[in-house]
Amino acid sequence: MSKEIDDKNYELILNAFVSLLIQVGYQATTINKIAEAAHVNPSTVFRKFKDKEGLLDVVIDRHLQDLSTIFDDFSVTDNIENDLVAMSKLYQEFQLKHQEIFVVGFQESFKRPDIAKAVEDIPIQFKTILLTYFDEMKRQQKIAATIDTEAATMNFVWLNFGYFISGIRFSNPNLLVTPNEFYNKQIRFFAKSLQ
Repeated sequence: MSKEIDDKNYELILNAFVSLLIQVGYQATTINKIAEAAHVNPSTVFRKFKDKEGLLDVVIDRHLQDLSTIFDDFSVTDNIENDLVAMSKLYQEFQLKHQEIFVVGFQESFKRPDIAKAVEDIPIQFKTILLTYFDEMKRQQKIAATIDTEAATMNFVWLNFGYFISGIRFSNPNLLVTPNEFYNKQIRFFAKSLQ
């Protein structure tokens, strides 16, 4: 088998696994279902990844690698509304791209502490970046001196996390808003409350 086909099968299997995690969860995802979705033989899945745990390990590793660069392209403009919208967009896009980690994390966190840690790492990193940002904006007097930056940071993390979870778990239109509404109403409202 050529390396190109081998690499293609690797990605097909991984993509099928991720799709199944989102659709049916980790427990209901089987090697046979993965193989069927990837249009490969089950033995190909075993040869490439050994088992379902091996697949999950690769997904977690990719997630953590991507997480290390999530805010690399972000640059502060000192316009709090625009900065918070930009940070929220990066956070939401990352979460959507890696939603399988959250689905599995909620289902398997007691059995797999490594996946629980992967789920926690995003809000922890987000919190660290935000706290530094809010402290600097307070120092520059761009947010009110009375603002508790720790509390503001946690509120912003929870606001973003709640929006993400609502989007992937709820279908009732009374609980959902479009991304534009979220950024232009909720995030900008939050930003104004800091000034």
